[in-house]
Amino acid sequence: MKKKNSASYYFEQILEIPRPSGHEDKIAGFLVHFAQLQGLEYDVDEHSNVIIKKKGTLPYQCEPVILQAHTDMVCTSNAPYDFLKNGIEWYQEKGYYKAKNSSLGADNGAGMAIILALLSDNSLEHPPIEAVFTTEEETTMNGAKYLDYKKLKGKRLISLDGTEEGKIEVSCAGMASIKVSTPLEPIVSNKNTYQLSISGLLGGHSGVDIDCNRGNSIKILANMLKDIEDIEIVSIEGGTKENVIPSEAKCIFNTNLDFSGDFHFFKTFYQEEYPTIKMDFRRIKKREFSMENNKSRNLIKFLNTIENGVLKRNDVYFPLTSSNLGVISYKDNKIIVEISIRSSIVGFEDFYVSRAERIAKQYQLDYVLEDKKPFFTFREDSPLRQLLVDVYQSMFSKNITLEDVHAGLEGGVFAREIKDLDICVLGVNLYDIHSVNEKVEIESMERVLSWLKETLRNME
Repeated sequence: MKKKNSASYYFEQILEIPRPSGHEDKIAGFLVHFAQLQGLEYDVDEHSNVIIKKKGTLPYQCEPVILQAHTDMVCTSNAPYDFLKNGIEWYQEKGYYKAKNSSLGADNGAGMAIILALLSDNSLEHPPIEAVFTTEEETTMNGAKYLDYKKLKGKRLISLDGTEEGKIEVSCAGMASIKVSTPLEPIVSNKNTYQLSISGLLGGHSGVDIDCNRGNSIKILANMLKDIEDIEIVSIEGGTKENVIPSEAKCIFNTNLDFSGDFHFFKTFYQEEYPTIKMDFRRIKKREFSMENNKSRNLIKFLNTIENGVLKRNDVYFPLTSSNLGVISYKDNKIIVEISIRSSIVGFEDFYVSRAERIAKQYQLDYVLEDKKPFFTFREDSPLRQLLVDVYQSMFSKNITLEDVHAGLEGGVFAREIKDLDICVLGVNLYDIHSVNEKVEIESMERVLSWLKETLRNME
């Protein structure tokens, strides 16, 4: 049995609860039940955001501190899995929590678990705590956007949405979400039908891992198809989320071109670049209907032209602006492409958003800017950050790293809504988030919990 006030105790409970983005009602119910058992004040809104408040116990007046985590997770698997009905099939191995054939959801389940462990510890001295659990962070950030900030009094925010222990994230990038589409409008085709598929790439987070050369399956697929002059697309799909680097992609197409020689060239080329990649090309049963050649060519040209990867770095080679060609799918008789553009520089984000629109129109595709998420900047004077740094160094005799992050964080929304907010984002040791290889270090969760306990004790 896990110790009741440990982070692991609550993390294992969280793993049992389905919580895809946009479907956080069950985890919200769990949080409400937790608050009721603890006798704590709580509030839940129509977006399934949950606020739990605990009165301070320090022997002097102290302003509230906001502790924040998001309740949703990125759901990806390498086998059929119903994330709406089932929790995660987890196991422990060599000091880590892992999942069987799916993402783990430690982003941000580990953060939630730490907050619950803090709230459940009645022996702890602390200021008033406003624990905020938001929804849809991995997609729209609608939870943070529609939260009623009038219910919060705190001017200090500790977010548990970081990805590495011993680092405090002190700024974040904003993110623009773009959809480009074209009607399929199938025509009768008499050409041969083939299937080209790519899998085995490492995937990963489009902010954290965008500069790690993990390969983008959709870009690779498009590059292989670009020289087939008489191509007619039957179907094309790849990726799972706009903020996930796609690891798999597949296209079924009609053509009379003999592509086998080109395929073997590409296979050798990409296997040298990405050792884990798997590629397959085969002739399949004839498909009578396909998208006409000119529209097929325009779509492939767009996929090849649109930027992907790091677009701008600073003087220490940190990504400032990037683009992720995240998803291509078929829905409502349309082929839809989803792209995310991240930046901590307003002008660069606007430039590449406008450029994506120009490229889409050049190839006669429909374009929609669906959403823009704000960023927050480094704060020179941060008493909260200094306290966290001092406590960690005192407890573990290690220095803290301050880090700008290229990922989008809800702190950007909180900073926009709460004037003069002092924000620090920290986390536990997570690896390969948003992928089937995701894992979290168990002892790291408990160390961060003890770090926060000591920090709360020393707040003024």
